[in-house]
Amino acid sequence: MSRAPVVAAPLLTFALVACGGDSESGASGPSATGPVIDIRGTITEIATVGPDVSLGGIAIEGEEGADTRYSSAWVRISDGTRIWRRRDAALEPASELQPGMRVEVKFSGAVALSDPVQATAAEITIID
Repeated sequence: MSRAPVVAAPLLTFALVACGGDSESGASGPSATGPVIDIRGTITEIATVGPDVSLGGIAIEGEEGADTRYSSAWVRISDGTRIWRRRDAALEPASELQPGMRVEVKFSGAVALSDPVQATAAEITIID
């Protein structure tokens, strides 16, 4: 009987287990136990598409924390972006966003990993 299968089986098992991710934290970011906030910070700039047109995007500066992914971002606002005040059930219009406001943002779709990152907001929560 050959020893190759006897030696190869444990090595293959070890290799498969070693290549697995960290199931506790997701191995690629914040813990999966709570909601993930992509960025939390202060609105530093607001851009509009044109005069008398809804917002096009906002610049946000914050700090990367245990429950956030980025410290600065350029966030596009689309028709599908939901804007809320903290602990309030009513949606707010994009015109409520002002420089100096603190917000939390969850992104939708791809994130351009430039500096700052660029993404489209799925949800913006106004903290204060």
